[in-house]
Amino acid sequence: MLGPEIGYSNYSLASHRLQLKAAYLTSRLEQVFRENILRQDYFLFSPVWHFGRNSIFDPTIQMDLGYTRYDIENGIFKDLDNDSWIAAAQVGFALNLFQGEYGLYYHLGYNFIAPESSMVYPGVFGIGLWMML
Repeated sequence: MLGPEIGYSNYSLASHRLQLKAAYLTSRLEQVFRENILRQDYFLFSPVWHFGRNSIFDPTIQMDLGYTRYDIENGIFKDLDNDSWIAAAQVGFALNLFQGEYGLYYHLGYNFIAPESSMVYPGVFGIGLWMML
């Protein structure tokens, strides 16, 4: 899954420890490289709590709330529900580089809403790069 994410945080939001993020993730770009993939779209709102915002190693707790949908075009996927709500909890860390101007993050967690007839799996993880604007 790939997609844009935007986040907001300032010193008035719990001394810069709370970050609010919104993201759109999709598998549609993978169609260029692979045929017959399931086209998935995720729309997420994610509050994140940073424990060490001003340090190089920053442990985090994140909640993902949102909605996902799929395009069911291939007969293989005809028995799947094509949409679902998402509520996931994640723990992870950020590496703040260059005095917090750039960084890397990783998080791992569990999705509490995973219907049997959908493609939303209970295990979730994310890896990313970020830049301060």
